[in-house]
Amino acid sequence: MAWGDPVTPDLVQATWLGGHRIRLEFEDGCAGVLDMEGRIWRGVFEPLQDVAQFRQFRLNREWNTITWPTGADLAPEYLYEQASNNPVPETERERGRKKHPDRADDATLAAAVGGSAPSEPER
Repeated sequence: MAWGDPVTPDLVQATWLGGHRIRLEFEDGCAGVLDMEGRIWRGVFEPLQDVAQFRQFRLNREWNTITWPTGADLAPEYLYEQASNNPVPETERERGRKKHPDRADDATLAAAVGGSAPSEPER
């Protein structure tokens, strides 16, 4: 970023929605979806075309982003831009917070972005 550009708000939550879609929520209240369906996968991202690999992302608070075991990560500014351009409707965010004040449930989030709730991970 150039000097004087605003700092990207902290990423506070990342929730897998199924496929190659992740719901992102930032400290300033911006909540939206990173949709990587149809992406051209190269380099450290290539293994992520397998949904089982893709869903292994983790929120990395130190770097303010999401990371994968493959070494892949995305710039915080890119994540914020994607969330801003593909927002979760306000009414859906509020409905989810009423059920659980810290986090909307996956079914509500998936419905808000036209998907279905992810299944529980296999153990």
